[in-house]
Amino acid sequence: MEGSIRDLEQILAQDAHNVSFLRQLAHAYAEVGRINTAAMVMEQLYTDKPADPELERELFVSLCLAGNYQKAVKLLPLSRETGETLFYEALLRRDTGDTRRAITALRRSLSMENFRPIAWLFLGELLAESAPGEAETCFRTALRQDPELHVALLPLGKVLLAQNRYKEAYESLSRSHNYFPQQDAVIRDLNEILRRMPELGREQESPQVRRVITANPPKVKAVNSQGLALVRIGLAEGQTSITVKTGGSYILRLPGERPLFTGRAPEQLWAELRNGRLFLLDHAGKTLIIAAEPVVLEYQEPENTTLVSGFALEDRSYRGSIEFRPEKTGITLINILNIEEYLYGVIPAEMPASWPLEALKAQAIAARSYTLACLGESNRDVPRGKGFDLYGSVLSAAYRGVSGEARATTAAVDATRGMYLAAGGKPLKAYYSANHGGYSEDSRSVWGMSTFNAAVPDKLLGSRTSPLSLDELARWIRERPRSYASMPNLHSSQAYRWEKWVAAEEIRSRNAADGNYIGEILQVISRGRGISGRINEVEIRGTQGTLRIKGDRIRSRLGGLRSNLFTIRSKLGKNGKPEYFIFQGAGWGHGVGLDQSGAAGMAQAGFSAAQILRHYYPLAELR
Repeated sequence: MEGSIRDLEQILAQDAHNVSFLRQLAHAYAEVGRINTAAMVMEQLYTDKPADPELERELFVSLCLAGNYQKAVKLLPLSRETGETLFYEALLRRDTGDTRRAITALRRSLSMENFRPIAWLFLGELLAESAPGEAETCFRTALRQDPELHVALLPLGKVLLAQNRYKEAYESLSRSHNYFPQQDAVIRDLNEILRRMPELGREQESPQVRRVITANPPKVKAVNSQGLALVRIGLAEGQTSITVKTGGSYILRLPGERPLFTGRAPEQLWAELRNGRLFLLDHAGKTLIIAAEPVVLEYQEPENTTLVSGFALEDRSYRGSIEFRPEKTGITLINILNIEEYLYGVIPAEMPASWPLEALKAQAIAARSYTLACLGESNRDVPRGKGFDLYGSVLSAAYRGVSGEARATTAAVDATRGMYLAAGGKPLKAYYSANHGGYSEDSRSVWGMSTFNAAVPDKLLGSRTSPLSLDELARWIRERPRSYASMPNLHSSQAYRWEKWVAAEEIRSRNAADGNYIGEILQVISRGRGISGRINEVEIRGTQGTLRIKGDRIRSRLGGLRSNLFTIRSKLGKNGKPEYFIFQGAGWGHGVGLDQSGAAGMAQAGFSAAQILRHYYPLAELR
């Protein structure tokens, strides 16, 4: 980045009014946190072309981010008013003490563009003293739109406290304290609540309650497992207790050994870990088995399923067998079943069953390929010592068991049975994500390894021979080009294009929680991008050190971003340091392999599953 800036400065020293290079330089300055300098370059551009409404907008936003409100206010009223420009006008009014006009501008902005979490947060802060009830609604809306906007928890707790709703205030402030443990305001408010209601802070110690499951596991149409690969899915780890309900006559055995116990159904069982040993108890609490090694629950009739409770947000039923595996850290629960029945539970969890059939078939083939690849000894994502092949979550693939199965997705799995993608003489680890934003990325750029998953543009967009400049990338993100990944009703409204404001304190806190203490955050700088524009590495500079982060970890460390395809700007606070970092991005997920929204768009346009797969996996063949 620094080298690019030097080169652009040298070019402009000879050609000071080159619009293209000036725009590139302004974006480069913004990316490295030189907001005031970026605004000065935009001011030069606007001076040369004062009739350009887009330059007027960019200059106004740049001046507001830099805190140069004296110049920004002279541009008002703008020639083209939008929800975005009203939002920045509200920032100007707020920071210059004009609360009334700031509130008016925010309300007008939200009436034009309702989905803007940061605007709801700022509106709530402005209303907190005069209208705590309305402010509460604003804070809750901000958190509903962006659950990762943790800076809203403190002001929410304060307005709840102002309404004497101590229990709710304590919950909100406690959550804020978890994310920002060093905030004095949170600690003071929590202590005040505990002074008034000391019972909220007492730990409730009670004997373990064994939950009773009233529902019965459903019967299913089973698939003949002969000739099919068996997969072991890790449903949960580190559990002290797990509750299950059998769906038929069952057998408990050690793996590969004779039955230890045979029971009737439906019957509820409890698995508990005591002193490193596994205890299995019946519905009355009677101990059936004590074991220091795994115990498998299985059925003679394959149509039976097992209802599992105790760790997920919802009770879920699973086909096949269930293995209780005692470990030092707790019980690991493993679902053992054939690959086709596993896919019955994966496809509807990964892609809406209402989407076009050819997209569902493409997803089924990609997921089958990924699963087969992960069964290979040299191609695993899960360490062998864990005892299972794939996680039962998005760490491998979303999986909800029988509870999530749907007729359309089951039909897609059946219609493609045995079909998979191959590359390099073996099943392709066919990655997929929710939305690639218009351009997928090569796995080497994202994870530093080659997996035959190549970068490809959306079918409606052109390919690139090199990454876009920052200015071109920013415009490409902002202009939201029409693509198969952006078709109405086939993608989440915040998947294809998004904007996220992350407080500098949030970034500091997230990295400190991981043992990286670098003080107040001063800069977030991209260090290399792939062909799609996705960032390979970021450098976070603080008052007490520097930190580099690579790959998928970038998203979580920077505040829960939807993808690594984004540009960076910052909003300066009154002290001249970054108050917020603003990420304008595209796509949802890692962006490697099949784009689920794009596949649905292609299928809707008449492409077959084979054509969809050929587009997203050009280095693989369908077998």
